[in-house]
Amino acid sequence: MFPVNSQTRATIAGAVAVLLWSSLAPLTVVAHGIPPLQLLATTFGIAFFCGLSWVALVGGGPGLQRLWQPFGYFAFTVAALFGYHALYFTALTFAPAPQASLVAYLWPLLIVLFAALGTGQECARRAHILGGVAPR
Repeated sequence: MFPVNSQTRATIAGAVAVLLWSSLAPLTVVAHGIPPLQLLATTFGIAFFCGLSWVALVGGGPGLQRLWQPFGYFAFTVAALFGYHALYFTALTFAPAPQASLVAYLWPLLIVLFAALGTGQECARRAHILGGVAPR
C-alpha cells in the first residue's frame, strides 16, 4: 500500500460512501425481480464478506478492539439497519424510485431540524428553518 495521510484517507472513504449510497436506489430498481427480503439478505451477505475480507487484510488487532461495543448497541444497530433497508427495498418495489428516495432521504434534514429544536441548549435559528425549506 502507498502511504496516505489521514485526511486523504477520510476523503476517499467519504467519496466511496457517497458513491455506494447514491447507487442504492438505481441498483435496487435494476434488481426489480428479486423479492425485498431476498435482496436484503444478499446485500447484507455481500457486505459481511467484504467486511470479513477487510478484517483479514488488515489483520484485526488493536484497531478492531476500539470498535467493540456492548451487545445491546450491536443488536440495535443491526435491527435498525435491517429495518431501514427492508422498508426501503419494499418501498422501491411499490413506488417509483424518485418518490421513494425523496421520502427516505428526508431523514438528514429532519435530524438537523429536530436536533436544533430538541436539545434545550440550542434553539432553531432562522438559518435552520430557511435551510430546511429552501428549494433544492
